Amino acid sequence: MSDVECLRRLLVEPLAYLHPQRLVVPPDFEGEEARRRLNDMLRDGLALPLALPSTALGGVAKQWVRQWRQLPCVALLMGAYRLWPALARGAAWRCLPASVRRFAGCRLGARGGLPVAGLPVSIEQVEAAGLNALWGWHRQVPPWLLECLALQFSEPVVGLHRQWPVPEPDPTLFFLAVQHARLDPIHR
Repeated sequence: MSDVECLRRLLVEPLAYLHPQRLVVPPDFEGEEARRRLNDMLRDGLALPLALPSTALGGVAKQWVRQWRQLPCVALLMGAYRLWPALARGAAWRCLPASVRRFAGCRLGARGGLPVAGLPVSIEQVEAAGLNALWGWHRQVPPWLLECLALQFSEPVVGLHRQWPVPEPDPTLFFLAVQHARLDPIHR
């Protein structure tokens, strides 16, 4: 699928990537017309552009659009990497999928040192640490794309992420997490 088609679908069908805890769609709304109306309401509520943006997306934004469905997995990998010391202290790393443990154990540089409350570290904290790392790219992606990204996570995860300061982007961690998510899929 082309970048333009990926972006079009992202804008037109937010219901397709909305985290399941954010909205329970009743069986009566499973039809094509009902889904179209729900997508319209979501788009209006988020003030998403109705047409494709007239300005070209930068490199990071294009990568996000291409990997859109994988970004929650990328965030999980990035969060596990950033929280690895806390995950090890509480032995919570054992609850992570093997693919995530392999990635988090790599030595790529600084880990982030986020303040986490309580041990063991929860999966929500790991996801929030990864979402927070993705948010570090806020200067390179349009604000509406960040808002759409938040929809892929549960509200508690987004709330945790917003408690932490936004870090500087880590290109190495991001690109290796994208590559790892593609080559070694996460099985929960």
